Amino acid sequence: MSPNSFLLNVEENIRSKISWRNLPPEIRKTLNDNEKRYEKIILEYSLKNQLRYRGNLVHSTFGNEKLYYEKLIEDNIRALHLFPYHLADIVTKGLRLTPFNYYADMLVFLLNNDKNYDSLPNFTAADCLRVVGIGRNEYLSISSELKTGSPKLFFKRNPYYFLPKFPRRILIEPWWKVENGYVLESDVQFLNSDELAVIDQLIDYGAQTAGRLDYEVVHSLYRRGLIYLDVPISGEDKISIPPLQNFVMNRVSGDYFENLLYNVFVTADEQSTIAELSQILQVPLDTVKQATSLFCRLNFARRKHTSFANQPEPHESWRSAKRDLIQQQQQNAGRTIFNYHSLLLSQESVDSEQSDRPGDLTAGSLDSPSPAEDSPSDFCTLSDSAKVEEVRSPDAKRVGFIFDSTLTAFLMMGNLSPGLKTHAVTLFEVGKLCDEGMNDFLRELEKVSILDADGEGEVSRYFHHAIILRSTIVALKNVLNTELDLLRLESLEALDLKTRTRLLEKKYKFLIAAAPLSGVLSTPFTIPFFGQFYRTSANSHIWTKLFYYHMGGYGPPSLLLTKGTVLTHLPRLFLGYGKLLITIVHTESFILNSERFASLNEHLKNGCVLIQGYGIKQAAEAHYEVFPFLDATAGSAVSWSRHSAVLRLAKVLNLERSFGYLTFIKTGVPDYGCESYDENVRLTRDKTKNENVKSKAGNPQPDQPKPKPVRSNTIGSITSVESDDASLIEDIRRIRDMQDIDASLAEQPAKAVESEQQQVDQEEAGVNQDLVLELADASRNADSDSDARGRSPEVKMEEWTILDVHFGIPLFDVDCNTSICQNIIKKLCVDENTESVLEVNSQMESCYLKFISQCLYYEDESMELVKPGKFVPKPRISLVFENGKISSWNGK
Repeated sequence: MSPNSFLLNVEENIRSKISWRNLPPEIRKTLNDNEKRYEKIILEYSLKNQLRYRGNLVHSTFGNEKLYYEKLIEDNIRALHLFPYHLADIVTKGLRLTPFNYYADMLVFLLNNDKNYDSLPNFTAADCLRVVGIGRNEYLSISSELKTGSPKLFFKRNPYYFLPKFPRRILIEPWWKVENGYVLESDVQFLNSDELAVIDQLIDYGAQTAGRLDYEVVHSLYRRGLIYLDVPISGEDKISIPPLQNFVMNRVSGDYFENLLYNVFVTADEQSTIAELSQILQVPLDTVKQATSLFCRLNFARRKHTSFANQPEPHESWRSAKRDLIQQQQQNAGRTIFNYHSLLLSQESVDSEQSDRPGDLTAGSLDSPSPAEDSPSDFCTLSDSAKVEEVRSPDAKRVGFIFDSTLTAFLMMGNLSPGLKTHAVTLFEVGKLCDEGMNDFLRELEKVSILDADGEGEVSRYFHHAIILRSTIVALKNVLNTELDLLRLESLEALDLKTRTRLLEKKYKFLIAAAPLSGVLSTPFTIPFFGQFYRTSANSHIWTKLFYYHMGGYGPPSLLLTKGTVLTHLPRLFLGYGKLLITIVHTESFILNSERFASLNEHLKNGCVLIQGYGIKQAAEAHYEVFPFLDATAGSAVSWSRHSAVLRLAKVLNLERSFGYLTFIKTGVPDYGCESYDENVRLTRDKTKNENVKSKAGNPQPDQPKPKPVRSNTIGSITSVESDDASLIEDIRRIRDMQDIDASLAEQPAKAVESEQQQVDQEEAGVNQDLVLELADASRNADSDSDARGRSPEVKMEEWTILDVHFGIPLFDVDCNTSICQNIIKKLCVDENTESVLEVNSQMESCYLKFISQCLYYEDESMELVKPGKFVPKPRISLVFENGKISSWNGK
């Protein structure tokens, strides 16, 4: 049994509260019959998961309750975990520890240990900012003050001196519960009559709903630390997630509770109850209620009131508080803070107004509710809620639009719209935007104008993506006539497979992908998906390109080199190409000048590299064409549908029942494809290499003259011609007689020519430099040209060749996007077609995996098929696509 599985088995018994005497014999045996070891694991597990002392197994193994909670708090602070709000009745009442004291101790721990602010996990940093008011800028300022103290001081300055003395004014909703804290007689002496009356009421009658108490009194007692707040959540409650305000994007810690918070983010919607979320996530209901309660406390979620019968009439002071919130919303209109840690600095005017309010204990304390705080959950009416429930049916399935983090990065990086960055953060962190919040998102996208992108260079891409994204959402909602949710692929991938399947099958009819997707799709979806049909791996994009080329019989000359390959010369198939397209794992493709081919050796040390011919003097011209192809009346689309590569690909890819776009390029070199088409890949070993090895192993023939090496003028490539000077010139003349060499292929960059001329000793070689250059180009094209003369009339030359195929809706090209949204979606997204999409994707994936399996082994090796659901392996043989087919590379 592995250590991990052993620990999981032990923890499962701890969760089930199984004592040592009732422990299964096999578990006791793995513990070496050591009861003390089991008790130690119980304590560590209980502290790590913040379990209550009473009612759990730790109560019977650890005898000191107060010491247990003190140790729990100490471990939590060192691990930078959130304040344990679910234990507030013990921690605050018993230890007199408030969230403010807790986070102050955590900040001091970071400062004393010289840790960066970024070491705080996201949710911890957000709660710390909410309670203490210390964000990144404030933390850096305090850290700088501590490090730049006077050298005359003989003692280290105390970080507590630089921290606030009281917590900030936080958002308190009227349905929260107010609980009595740790109140001493000395505390009562400083309370006014209203505050004292509330304390007496809490002592005599227990917890009270915050809305029934005076708004300012509740804030005053909270900031004194005399009360604590409970956010009650029941299994029948429903929540909505608004655009995130005051979220701090630092890091993720990866602990269990943090993972649960993100899972709740992506699975929650306004139609599902908390109990249903618990069933989807397969997590105990109390744990999901704990996570949801925290979201409402941080104002990352709002509880929807489904019943107003038992809601008490709020205190008059809460109604005036609503007016203050509306006024503040008007003041903050158009102001969005992307660096949420600078919240304090941007609201100095609000601070000066609120410091004069009754109940403020310190000048400079902040009450900074966001514009979103004036929410329906605070002050909604029965009629408004009823209207929403009548329109939305919880059983109606929706359509999901899948995007990846590239889209959120574009929305964040471009200075597009003040409110759009908040939505971008929400899309990234929550991983989801439900249809209920789509109108607000569309209003922000509508503020983006393409005219603002003029003169912005690369930034104009962000404007185009935002504008096309809005038109796509509007078109999908109109054409499909259904509710649409935006789903981030990476957030879905963070869910375990069974949870993801339960969520998608319950909520969505089918999914549509943005194209291309750069995120990882580890397992195909179990519901109809108009997107990529294959499982994503590190090398999948390289494999798919070669798959399309081989099955279509057309494509640019391509060379896939395995890890560890060393390029000593420019490969022969790229002679004449001045521009190369380079694809490396985990990076975007880029264009490289062919004379710089040697720089690829650094990349080859770490992984495989795909090299493709991409133009002679300049980069290839690109054209995008959507599929399924439009009718014959659509003009130019007809010619693309009759392209030789498309006609062959249509036999393997179902271009009629799925949609996407093909990328064609014109490199300046015509593509002849291949006449003897075979969809199977047959890799044979290079016989020349074997013969060379045998000849080297035998005795050399002393009488035979050694051939002279001749350097060709081909961008740094070095070739050896086994003939003397006279025969070399004769070969050149013979090739000239056989074919007419394209002058454009013979042109090389001037610098490369000059460099090669310096390397070649013309007196020793005795060969005309121009003739050697032509030989290099001629040898590269001799086979293809001779094949071309012998081709059947059915095989035609294509000026454009295929570069790639993507499934989904492109967000970068207006014409392709419009064609798909207006003409294709309504045709394919119907029940008759969506029912067959899963089978169509499965058939295409089978052909794709069969192709990869054939590319991994030579014909004389036993082939092992790559099975669906398994990661696609790395290439083990360097492959070349030339003359319309895949073969093994001979190293030339």
